Amino acid sequence: MAEQFVCQAVVPFEHKPVLGIDFSTATREMLARRLLHEPVPNGGGVRLLVTANVDHISHLVRNARFRAAYARAWMATADGAPVYLYAKLRGAAVPERVAGSDLCVALLDRMEEGSCRPFFVTGSVETAERLREKLLARGFTKEAIGTACPTFGFEADDAASAALAAQICNHQATHLFFGLGAPKSEIWIDEHRHLLGDVYALAIGASLDFYTGLRQRAPLWMRRAGLEWAFRVFSEPRRLSRRYFLESWFVVLAILLDLFPFKLPPAASMPPARAKGAS
Repeated sequence: MAEQFVCQAVVPFEHKPVLGIDFSTATREMLARRLLHEPVPNGGGVRLLVTANVDHISHLVRNARFRAAYARAWMATADGAPVYLYAKLRGAAVPERVAGSDLCVALLDRMEEGSCRPFFVTGSVETAERLREKLLARGFTKEAIGTACPTFGFEADDAASAALAAQICNHQATHLFFGLGAPKSEIWIDEHRHLLGDVYALAIGASLDFYTGLRQRAPLWMRRAGLEWAFRVFSEPRRLSRRYFLESWFVVLAILLDLFPFKLPPAASMPPARAKGAS
């Protein structure tokens, strides 16, 4: 049943649930410092960080497995401008937007070998190679960088998923960057957390392509104005028009659930959430 969800994300500051999510009230800089300088303790398991945007909220209404991933997330941030503004209007003490793409840059530009062993799951070999090149240029050794580019549909293949999980665990990754889009990335991490070791896990969609320059991100003024979505639709209309102009209307239902809690119809009767595409 598409029941109302509550994300039990760990937040070290005062918070108020909005849209069923306990948003962190940390700034991007606070989070970056924590992820870089406070390793996941032995036996701490996977610390999944989710970055809520409009696309995520629309999937949460429809996808029970995605809701489960959010419910078990370690921390949640307000990524999209509409989500951030709505959270502020509802009284959440979120100091700023913390977009996954911005957090990705803050982490990757400051990681140091010795304390960090990143592992990247990417949608293309080219993305993986460019990430490797950028970190090698900053002094990382090849052994400290893990990459994988799984075949399409791997998440439905138990053997392929087990092999990927073993790669990540054997690498002894400290930070897992999963760049395959929502809700696929969050669901896979959540459902394989018992195989991944002690690691910070970030499901960050297209952020790795932005970081490597394979995709162009919106100009800073558009990001600040909350118009990054418009730039992305203009850049990739065939892939993103459905997401922003049709599927995003499920956010209205999410807001109604937030303002006037009621039970949704069983998940089987709801339109299925698409699992492919970067966010």
